[in-house]
Amino acid sequence: MSPDLPLQTPAPFKSRRGWLIAFGVIEILIAGSFLLLLALMLVGLLTLSHSSRPVGTPELPVAGAVFAVLFYGGLGVLFLMLGVGSIKCKNWARIASQIVSGFWLFTGVLTSLFFIFVLPKVTEQQGRLPLEQRRLMFIVLGLITVVVMLLLPATLLVFYSLRSVRATCLATGLGQGSTMAGTGQAAGRLPVAIILLALLECLGVLAVFSVLVVRAGVVFGIVVRGPGAILLMTAHAILSGIAALLIYRRAYLGWAICLFKSLFWAASCGVTLLTRDFIHLYREMGFNEQQLQVFHQLPQLQPAALVLGALGPASYVVLILYTKKYFYRADTGVE
Repeated sequence: MSPDLPLQTPAPFKSRRGWLIAFGVIEILIAGSFLLLLALMLVGLLTLSHSSRPVGTPELPVAGAVFAVLFYGGLGVLFLMLGVGSIKCKNWARIASQIVSGFWLFTGVLTSLFFIFVLPKVTEQQGRLPLEQRRLMFIVLGLITVVVMLLLPATLLVFYSLRSVRATCLATGLGQGSTMAGTGQAAGRLPVAIILLALLECLGVLAVFSVLVVRAGVVFGIVVRGPGAILLMTAHAILSGIAALLIYRRAYLGWAICLFKSLFWAASCGVTLLTRDFIHLYREMGFNEQQLQVFHQLPQLQPAALVLGALGPASYVVLILYTKKYFYRADTGVE
């Protein structure tokens, strides 16, 4: 008989606790920048309030200001939570940082494309700035875009995707200190796709605040305004909240609600894009001619908007269909 061979154990990963603390501090600094911007906005709003506003200046768009306060305040709180969670080596903070930085990087890519292909033509057609000033503006904006919208989120995404970082967070959560094998996954942990889907549905709850900026909605090419738009967005927010909770619990009903809602809006978006003129639709939604001027100057933006408008819902449906394997029916108890 051959002698028993010793069992091979996987090599442990190096602890990344120090780096997790460092990146947590970076996320807290990002949160501080958003909160500082929010404070400056509040000071500006108080300074330019109705009582102190110079005569002849237009009134401040209160709804847009409230939406901006909610947006920047929400981002500040979000990055503050991620930073604290990263310092404590929490696995949920690692996963959430991956998701947030991924969205951030995707937004940065779209911003870069706008900066390269659209902004130069808009500034050239307006002709308000001399050529040298335009070049200086493009250089400054380009550097800011590359650093803030591309390099920073890409660095966060790569770091929080490292296997050693994942092993450190899992080992800390299991009370194993710095001794890590880095293999396997703790039982009962939610897959990343489920967490992503639940977070996206949580963002759907915030859709009700869109009526603060655009007091209209579009359903299968029909523009809904006023109380109808508020009711539509409120119903969407309620369904998104219910779906997010059920998805987190891996209940099949939550997945079904999410699929129905996404197919409904995807069909509505498709019918709208195929049957309505883009500029006329925006005009009916309440946009003025000054806001629509960019589409008149750059008609090539319309097909780009059509592609993005169709790509978003389609990608979301693909994600929902992919996550079906993680859910189970209540009546059978099986996935």
